[in-house]
Amino acid sequence: MTIERIVNELVEYFSHPDPHGVPVLRIPEPIYEENRVAAGPITLWDLKISGLSEIRLDYINVNLTSFTAVARVSAPVGNIFGAYEWPGWWSTSEGEANITMTNIQLTGNLILGIDDDGILTADSLKFTLYYQELIPHFTGLAADHSLMVSAVDVFFDSIIEPLLVGGLGDKLKALINRKLQDAFREKPFPDSISPVDYFIAKTRRDLRQKFDPFIIERKEINMAWEMTLVLKDINLSGLSTIHRTHEVSAEFIDNAIFATVQIGAQELKGGADWSLSAALFPAISGHIDIEIESLDITVELRQPANIRSPPVLRKIDIQLGNLAVRSAGERTMDYAVELLVNIVPNIFRNVIMDKVEPKLHQVIQKQLNGLDLHRIVMDKLAERRLRQEEATPTEP
Repeated sequence: MTIERIVNELVEYFSHPDPHGVPVLRIPEPIYEENRVAAGPITLWDLKISGLSEIRLDYINVNLTSFTAVARVSAPVGNIFGAYEWPGWWSTSEGEANITMTNIQLTGNLILGIDDDGILTADSLKFTLYYQELIPHFTGLAADHSLMVSAVDVFFDSIIEPLLVGGLGDKLKALINRKLQDAFREKPFPDSISPVDYFIAKTRRDLRQKFDPFIIERKEINMAWEMTLVLKDINLSGLSTIHRTHEVSAEFIDNAIFATVQIGAQELKGGADWSLSAALFPAISGHIDIEIESLDITVELRQPANIRSPPVLRKIDIQLGNLAVRSAGERTMDYAVELLVNIVPNIFRNVIMDKVEPKLHQVIQKQLNGLDLHRIVMDKLAERRLRQEEATPTEP
C-alpha cells in the first residue's frame, strides 16, 4: 500500500459528512478470531468482535512545543462473543461469553523525545479505555467466577481492558519508533532545543540569507485630491529575529484541524525615500527611517480534514510596539512628517491595526482559497517516490 493510496483513502474517508469506521484498512464487521486469546485468567477462542464499523475519531491535540499528543476515539457500542475457559480453585468454568460495552472511549497519550543520536522517538504511549455500561454474560460460570463477574469494575480492570488494549501501547510505540528512525536517520535534531524551535532557528537563518533586509524597489499610492505618494528604496530589516512567543499547537475537532501559531520579532528597522505630488502644487520629498520596538502576530487556521477544501484563516491579530520615525531632512515639512508619524501611530496604533487586520485577512484568505492542497500533497509524494526510485540501485 503506497503513501499516495493511503492519502487518497483518507481524503475519501473525510469527504463524507459523518466519517466513521476505520479508514484505509478493510476491517470486516464482525472480526473473527479463531485462535485462542488470553485475557487475564480467561482463555477465549472463536471470537466475533463487532463495533469497529461505528468507531469515530473525536479529538486530537498535538503540542508541537512539548511534543506531546492526546487522541480520543469512540464507538457507541462494542460486543465480544465467543467460547471461553476460566480455570478456578475448585472447578473450571466454560461455555459461551457475550460481553457488551456502550459509549466506549479510547484515549491515547503520546510523549515524544529526542534520543542521544538526535532521532525523534516515542518515549511513552499509553491507552486508557472508558465505558458507560458493561454487560457481561457467561454460561456455565462457577460460583466464585460468578461473584467476580458481578463486580463489574473488577472484571473490567482484570479481564476486559487487558483483552482490548493490553500491549497495544508497546506494539504501536515500537512501530512508531521504527518509522521515525527511517524518517529522521539522515536528519537528526540537536538535543539542546525542541524540534519546533529548531525549525524556527532554521527559518531565521533562511530569512537572514534571503530576506533580511527585505527590499521593495518602488511603491506608488494614489490618494484623494489627486495626490500621489511615491515610496522608493523601501527596506525592512530585523525579520530574522522571529521567535516563538507561545506554544505551537494543533487540534482535531469535528473533522477539522485547528492550528494556532504565535510568533514575534524583536526590533524592526526600515527606511524609504518618499515624494508627494499634487496637481497645481510643487512636489516635496524626503527620507524617513522607522523603528518598531516589537511585533507579535497570532494566526489561527482551520483546515478541513478533507484536504480538497482550502484552509480558512480564522483569526489574525497583530500587536505593534512603539514606533519611532526620524527624518533625514531639515525642512519644515520633514519635521512635520516626523512629528505626525511619531505621535499619531503610537496613540492610535491599536485602532489602526484593527482597521488593517480585516483587509489583511481578506488578502490572505483569497490566497488560501486558491490552494489545491490535495494536488500539492500528491505532487510532493510523487516527487518523493521518484527520488527514492532513482536512489535505489537497479539489479544487473
